[in-house]
Formats: sequence, structure tokens, C-alpha cells
Amino acid sequence: MKKNKIIKEIRNWVFPILGAVLIASLINSKVFARVQVQQSSMENTLYSSQQLIVDKLTYNFAGPKRGDIIIFLENEQRGTIIDDTVIFFNNIKSLLKNTDEDKRLVKRVIGVPGDEVNIKDGYVYINGEKLNEPYVKGETFNQELSLPINVPANKLFVLGDNRPVSKDSRAFGLINYNQVEGKAVFRVFPFNKIGSIK
Repeated sequence: MKKNKIIKEIRNWVFPILGAVLIASLINSKVFARVQVQQSSMENTLYSSQQLIVDKLTYNFAGPKRGDIIIFLENEQRGTIIDDTVIFFNNIKSLLKNTDEDKRLVKRVIGVPGDEVNIKDGYVYINGEKLNEPYVKGETFNQELSLPINVPANKLFVLGDNRPVSKDSRAFGLINYNQVEGKAVFRVFPFNKIGSIK
């Protein structure tokens, strides 16, 4: 009798917890995700350890726009819901262990398909016009990428806001649309910085 009561009590706890984990993983996979900024490459817009909400739906209907802050997978592409769920749980593990294993990068979209991107005298030029970038920290210099570069269909040119330290398209080249998980839309931590992201 007592054993049955204990089993029933365990069942009452386990199923809701499993259900909540499943719902959270599905939401994180296809609708929204919560990610943590890992590096200083987006200062002064975003700082390391800040936590963001990512909109993963919008880019199913329209491509990223210039100026969007995106989260994308480094050297990986988005996969099936199972692949995305595995990535989600791996990222939770890395957050809990406070390690740097998250394969997501946070950068700003600078060049979209059809753009010609160039960097001269510490500034970015899009289609021959100097880009107004009030969010930039430091000057922008070319690193390893040969410029100017034309952005083809389904590709993006991305840069970090902290230009002297950012590893971005100047180092690894253009990224594919199918690497992009979504758009960073809201900062949820730290609490004194809660708000939308620009």
C-alpha cells in the first residue's frame, strides 16, 4: 500500500517535469530560444554573460535585414527538430557548467544578398556608400577576407560591433542562411538591462 503511494507520488512529479522539458525543448527548437552571449565581440551593444531571447520564426518568412543582430551556428547548419533539440540540451549543459562550448555566434548583419561590401580607412562601405554605424566600438579594418566582396543569394556578411576583437566575416567569410537560428530581439539578463535589442 505504502509502496503504491510512493510510486504514484513519483509519477505525479516525473510526468509534469518531463512534459515541461519536452515543451521547453520544442519551443527552443522552433519558436524562441534563450542564449547567452559568450564573448566581447558585440560590445558595447551586448556584453558577455548577458542572456537574450531569440526570435526563430521571422526568418522563415523573410530574410535577415541589414542591422539585424543574429544568432547563428558556427560551421553548422540548422537541422531537424531532433538536431535542434540536441543542440538545445548541449547549450543548457554548457550554461550549467559555465563553459564556452556553445557553438552559437552573435553578430550584426552588414551585407545582404545583392550588396557589395568594402572596408576602407576604418569604415564599412555598402554599394559604394559609407555605412552609418553609431553602434561600432573601434575602427573597422580588413583582416583575412579579400574585399570588396559581392554577397550572393542566401548568404550574409556579418561583423561584431567590437571591431578590433571580433572574429566575423572578415575571418571566416560569408555565412549561409541555413546557419542562422534567428534574430536577437530581447535581453532578459541582467535584470537592470532588460529590454529590446538594437
